[in-house]
Amino acid sequence: MLPDLDINYLAIVVCVVLSMPLGFLWFGPLFGLAWTKEMGMESKPEPAPKEMAKSLSLYAMGSLLIAFVLAHSIEIWRPSTWNVGQDDPAWVYGANAAFWNWLGFLLPLQIGRVAWEFRGWKLVMINSGFDITRLMLFGLILAYWH
Repeated sequence: MLPDLDINYLAIVVCVVLSMPLGFLWFGPLFGLAWTKEMGMESKPEPAPKEMAKSLSLYAMGSLLIAFVLAHSIEIWRPSTWNVGQDDPAWVYGANAAFWNWLGFLLPLQIGRVAWEFRGWKLVMINSGFDITRLMLFGLILAYWH
């Protein structure tokens, strides 16, 4: 039996759009100074508008991929996807998919930055905190709006 995936592509686009102000807040007013210091960028000039546009485009593409894969991860765990039972509340699937994908994929990548790039644990906390926050936001949007 093949699963009957119900992916809402508009919800994926909304996740990408909402990731922009979230990233601005996280790496701006909330943790911007600490993040810049941990990255060793405190003495570097502001990027040129063209460089910033390129970075924002790449960030949006990354958010699109994350939301797309997370939507599939959420759907694959719903019993109704397999026509085998009744679903639990939507938040169960959104929160679980977000947490386990973060724990198994994104957090280990951040820890690798300590091991191989000799970055500090503070940077891991800032970046992985953003990752789990973004995934939880995406997870809840995608789970409720499928």
